[in-house]
Amino acid sequence: MIKRYNQTASPLRHAALYVVLAVLAGIALALAIFCLGLGVATARYKVVAGMSIAMGKTAIVLAIIAVSLFAAAVIIYKAIPDEVHIQAMVQRALWHPSHGNPLRLRTGELLPRVRCERVGEGIFEVTVYARGVTVEAIADAVSAISSALSGRFARYAITQTDADVAFNYIKYRIEDVTTDRAITASDVQDLMPDSVTTIRVDTVTTIDLTTSGSMLIAGKTRSGKTTGVIAILLQVLLWGRDRYGSEVIVIDPKQAELSRLPYTVTIDEDGEARGILAALKRFAANIKHRQQILNDLSEQEGDAVKWWDAGYHPSFLFVDEYVSCRTLFPSRSAKDDDYCLATFDSLVKRIITMGASAGCFMIISIAEASVQEGGLPAMLRSAMSTKVLFRPTLPEARLLWDSEKLEDFALSRVYGPGDAWFSSTDGVHDAVTFVHFPRLEIPVYRELGRLHREYYESPT
Repeated sequence: MIKRYNQTASPLRHAALYVVLAVLAGIALALAIFCLGLGVATARYKVVAGMSIAMGKTAIVLAIIAVSLFAAAVIIYKAIPDEVHIQAMVQRALWHPSHGNPLRLRTGELLPRVRCERVGEGIFEVTVYARGVTVEAIADAVSAISSALSGRFARYAITQTDADVAFNYIKYRIEDVTTDRAITASDVQDLMPDSVTTIRVDTVTTIDLTTSGSMLIAGKTRSGKTTGVIAILLQVLLWGRDRYGSEVIVIDPKQAELSRLPYTVTIDEDGEARGILAALKRFAANIKHRQQILNDLSEQEGDAVKWWDAGYHPSFLFVDEYVSCRTLFPSRSAKDDDYCLATFDSLVKRIITMGASAGCFMIISIAEASVQEGGLPAMLRSAMSTKVLFRPTLPEARLLWDSEKLEDFALSRVYGPGDAWFSSTDGVHDAVTFVHFPRLEIPVYRELGRLHREYYESPT
């Protein structure tokens, strides 16, 4: 049935069935009390013979009706799925004039169709179709939809908005922003991903390495940034090496905790960073080697062979405190020597822009998302398809993502270590979402060192 806007709609118009039943139950109960009182009064004053008995019977019938209606309302409320509850609340918020008419409709105009679907635990997608209104008007109704979520859905909020390319509808992602979806690992095997091309972020979020590229990780000190990166590296190390020379290289320019682990690259004893530059050169050369193997396989097959189809395991190069690392290199090189900042930047650019096709990825960690001068060039920031900001603030987030992507996600809350805003251009997580990286109840550095040693010393 086609529904139209009515500026003088009754209070129960567009209300859920259980609400209507509850209201009718209240009315029936009020009438029962009235009839009971009237029956008592007529019996006391003997106004009309037999009237008190009739009023008493009527009160009993109305009370039974009230109880039945209330019981039906409770049963229906508990029986219908959560998505039906949310859909009813959103419809009333958009359709009923008592909510301020957020779509700026006029009497007689068509009401937009609303549909709600569950897409995960505590996650729903509400689609509002542009029937009778424009998508711009629907997009402006975000606050009205969020405020409509009440009762046990009061902790839910809109975290993502996607418009149809043909402007037929707008889809809102609504989720419980208080639900803890973090993975708790009491053993390193708890982190084991489902496939070699997948990185687990939390119980509902993964990074698909077949459709994403290198990663930019930002966050201040004590934000959980390094632990989050280690959680990623542990998952890669758990799969072991492939027979095509996969690598997991960790670079620690600060000579901090990571530098004490086996196979970690840090500054040389003389304070220079030639070992770091050599590691980047090795990783870049490995990209070329692995890509050549894929090219040869493609010629044999007569079609493109992807790295995951060839049995590759992903290779990772992690540069901790990238900005500090850059400061180690001289701006100019000596004669017949390529040890300089330009060589470092050129290698980083080559790895980020060319590595993903060969299953080779770079993780760059920076302490301040606001670093501009001497930091990560804007071109490389754009090229890194997975971005994570730990303990995020809106000003920092605007330096990683377009402001449009943050309109619905600038939630006012206090973030702790491991809390982050996350996006990945894998076709699923393109919009910014909230995640909590795994809680590692294990000796993190010891496990990283053990797996790193096994990775390189165990036979492939």
